[in-house]
Amino acid sequence: MKEKMQLYHVPIDLNRGSDKDYVLERHCRINYACDSPWATAIPYETYRAAWFKNAGQQAALVSALADSRKDPRTIADIVYADGDEPVGYLWAPFHGEDPAFVWAGVEDIYVEEEYRRKGIAAALMTYAEDKARQNGAKVIRSGTGCQNIPSQAMHQKAGYKMYRVEYEKVLADAGQTPVKKIE
Repeated sequence: MKEKMQLYHVPIDLNRGSDKDYVLERHCRINYACDSPWATAIPYETYRAAWFKNAGQQAALVSALADSRKDPRTIADIVYADGDEPVGYLWAPFHGEDPAFVWAGVEDIYVEEEYRRKGIAAALMTYAEDKARQNGAKVIRSGTGCQNIPSQAMHQKAGYKMYRVEYEKVLADAGQTPVKKIE
């Protein structure tokens, strides 16, 4: 039986360097775990180096997170359990201008590797669902990558249903692949 762990949610403060660094690092790990098969064909360290080299990606994440924090309903927390080290983080902004259909979207959910398989991700999703319901959301949405089987299993176990399928095709640069002549 899993040991019940008390979780403490601390709102992310992007002006605190440690929070910003934590979120950027974990967001990169989430992206890798949920990216396309072609993107994850490289080792994580190579992916990470490229992601952190692109300052625009980091700025876009920080900007989106900061903008979402203007809405007091947004959930943007670093999560702790008995101690000073974070066990994960959760970011779920709210969407929808029409009060008849407000929805929350789990943009990021991350649990540190040593804390996985202890029910923390499920607890964070339940927390997000409760907060979303309390703040008027009719639906909560959450996505994951096509290869992230543990995340897919967690979502299914929590009662989430697939509502959209997206496809991607890598297009070669003009100089890489000759175009087949159609006669």
